Amino acid sequence: MLYFLATYYTGCEFLKSIYLRDFISFSLSFLLVLFFGKPFIHYLQKKKFGETIRQEGPASHMSKKGTPTMGGVLIIFSLLLTTLFVADMRNSFILLLVFSTLIFAGIGFIDDYKKFTVNKRGLAGRKKLLGQSVVAVMVWAYIKFVGLTGDTAVDFSVVSPSNARWMVYLGGIGMLIFILFVILGSSNAVNITDGLDGLAIMPTVICAAILGVIAYFTGHIELSSHLQLYYTSRIGEMTIFLAAICGSGLGFLWYNCYPAQIFMGDTGSLALGGVLGVVAVLLKQELLLPIIGAVFVMEAVSVILQVGSFKIRGKRIFRMAPIHHHFELGGLAETKVTMRFWITTILLGIFALGLIKLRGI
Repeated sequence: MLYFLATYYTGCEFLKSIYLRDFISFSLSFLLVLFFGKPFIHYLQKKKFGETIRQEGPASHMSKKGTPTMGGVLIIFSLLLTTLFVADMRNSFILLLVFSTLIFAGIGFIDDYKKFTVNKRGLAGRKKLLGQSVVAVMVWAYIKFVGLTGDTAVDFSVVSPSNARWMVYLGGIGMLIFILFVILGSSNAVNITDGLDGLAIMPTVICAAILGVIAYFTGHIELSSHLQLYYTSRIGEMTIFLAAICGSGLGFLWYNCYPAQIFMGDTGSLALGGVLGVVAVLLKQELLLPIIGAVFVMEAVSVILQVGSFKIRGKRIFRMAPIHHHFELGGLAETKVTMRFWITTILLGIFALGLIKLRGI
């Protein structure tokens, strides 16, 4: 809406500024979550959409039983409404992110809702993966038929985050498999991480902020050339969407920090994780995402190793998986585990930006 005003009304041309619209996007999404947070929490409490705690989990988590979940609905509502109001809705990258978010959030919502109304296990894992795969195929089709940089060799390749000269061309089918791996891995890794108060949302905000900076660089002719990024016309508009993730995420943290008044649920974690994967693919920064989101990778790998070890050796590697529970059972307070994961993500985000800078040296 704001971009429409800037385009058709001379006196509103200043609204085309990405800087200004980033600020508006961040502020509006934050305020929306803050304003609707309390009423939404009360609504979930009234409907008895409260968290169930597994008996084998840490004893300290039993106090969380009944805490409202499905808070992801609030995040996604704020994110999409803000994007609709602030971003250029004719931008194909924005449209792709919006549709991706809707599909991921839909999968998560069905899973959350079924846990309270039909089956405590929620949506079957295979159905989740199938829905997530639809998004991955959609992103691949966009790259194949619309293109990113205008250079197919780049669009269907994996590029080093620190050296633009190191590039492996995968081709159409190879790139599809790679995109499936990135997007499904990112979506489910954030979902696995969402186990402590504030643990998943803050690293998500940090990842979105770092990717937002990179998106702005990639969509700027001079900066992309200086940093040896592959310039992509109009991709800088994605910073509006990523700023909305940051704003709505911090607004949600207001209620999700310890002791949490509400949890994200799969509606939020699957959607936010999945859309970060989509953004990384569109920016050609798939190899940078595991560095920025190393906390998510560590959580997912800990579950894979734990399950694999128990099936093969009959023994566990960790006290409990995901690994945040391992640290809890080792004597670390929940808040200390959370804060250290936040600090780790901040440091790795700064390191990732440093790698980008190495491209321009």
